[in-house]
Amino acid sequence: MKHLKILGLDLDGTLVRMKLDFKTIRQEMGISKGDTLSYIRSLPEMEAKRLESILSLREMEAAELAEMAPGAMPLIEYCRENDIKIVIITRNSEEAARRTLEIIGLEVDMVVSREHADPKPSPDGIDLVLGHFSIKPHEMAYVGDFLYDIQAGNSAGVKTILIASDEIKEQWGAMANYVASDLGEVLDIMITGRR
Repeated sequence: MKHLKILGLDLDGTLVRMKLDFKTIRQEMGISKGDTLSYIRSLPEMEAKRLESILSLREMEAAELAEMAPGAMPLIEYCRENDIKIVIITRNSEEAARRTLEIIGLEVDMVVSREHADPKPSPDGIDLVLGHFSIKPHEMAYVGDFLYDIQAGNSAGVKTILIASDEIKEQWGAMANYVASDLGEVLDIMITGRR
């Protein structure tokens, strides 16, 4: 973690707490199983646009109620003081991501949404960041709260930090380089390098 130049953060569930009820959204869209974004992309154009508009609407509604996650501000301040760029890599729409950041009053160095790259678990968003800033994978860490976050980070070769409850830790903790209970613990990992 000593050579870190970029900290990548997932948005929903990592940097912010949002009121996105994925189960209800999937029911509203008529999706029973599988990955929502992959399903939408597999549909004919008109139906895909219809479902995408439902998803985007629900994301925008949730953005209005977003709250910064515990430990976020000290982590952001540490990154600013140490010239570590902060990027958001999210499966949300760009509009919802930017509105969320506006609501919590945070400016970041880059936002990568599903419009910019194939969504996680694809590493494309992280690869886009690496290329944009001309840095090597070992100079970036990516923090997320879901399996797709860790899969994307691992595929891109960056350090991965899983924000996890005990249940999630048991499921996916072994896949990540580090496991933290919140962003305050992520800051501790960045400062001390502890595992």
